[in-house]
Amino acid sequence: MGASAQMNDDSPRSAVAWMLFASFSFGSMNALVKWASPEADVWSMVFVRSMVIAVAIFFICRRSGITLIVEDRRSMLLRCITGLIAMILYFSALGLIPIGQAVTLQYTNPLFVALLSSVFVSEKVEPFVWTLAIISFIGIVLIVSPDLQTIEVNAVLALGSGFFAALAYLYVRKLRASEHALSIVFWFATFSVAFTFIPAMPTLPTALSDPVVTLALVGIGVGAGAGQVGLTFAFHKANAAWISAFSYLTVIVATIYGYTIFGETLNSRDLLGCALIICSGIALTFSRPGHQLEKRD
Repeated sequence: MGASAQMNDDSPRSAVAWMLFASFSFGSMNALVKWASPEADVWSMVFVRSMVIAVAIFFICRRSGITLIVEDRRSMLLRCITGLIAMILYFSALGLIPIGQAVTLQYTNPLFVALLSSVFVSEKVEPFVWTLAIISFIGIVLIVSPDLQTIEVNAVLALGSGFFAALAYLYVRKLRASEHALSIVFWFATFSVAFTFIPAMPTLPTALSDPVVTLALVGIGVGAGAGQVGLTFAFHKANAAWISAFSYLTVIVATIYGYTIFGETLNSRDLLGCALIICSGIALTFSRPGHQLEKRD
């Protein structure tokens, strides 16, 4: 049996297993970012994470003969800029608010993608999508403005991450026609290394002088890379719309880390807000089977 046939051989159990692996990997990455925040700034974490992924993808591409020449440079640049902004905002939020809140607000990106698709890829936004957006917005308000009067600024960082991640995914969608998926991942990681090198230098040597912190920083990159591998195999093993719903397991994994390691708890408003956002995202996933988000990088 050929490789392509094996990749397209549906196996729901295997897909769920890979998605569990991806959720655990991404959740662990989130926990490491939270843990390392007092010892290393955001620039250092993004730099090391991106360096680990860039080096790994470079050798994979060389071994596989995959070209890294970019055809659509404008879209690639915009993908890198929006993706880097999203990552900086997200890592900042992880160090300031409960992990469960941060991950949930970052997972608003599917709804932002759906709402922005009409501008970027000329896709009609259906009434059902607007309904889900309103439900999700209510969930956002419950988290970002719990008393309906003041705004939790730190939570807005995570929400902003979701918005910029959506923009990045839309550029990834445009790049599918001209670039290999690994090339997109490589150039995003390389761009992130280049643009965080100088800001990271004042604190990075101190952070790397501690072996434990160094392992945590490397672990952030490993967790992100392992999560990507898990997502890739999961999407190869089952229907994309069906398996995408399981990606929200990352929220559960991250919340468990927050409770067991960092002593974080969510109040009733937070829990209701998270539930509304997650349910809206899952409903959107099943309502748009032909327009799933591209896999993370």
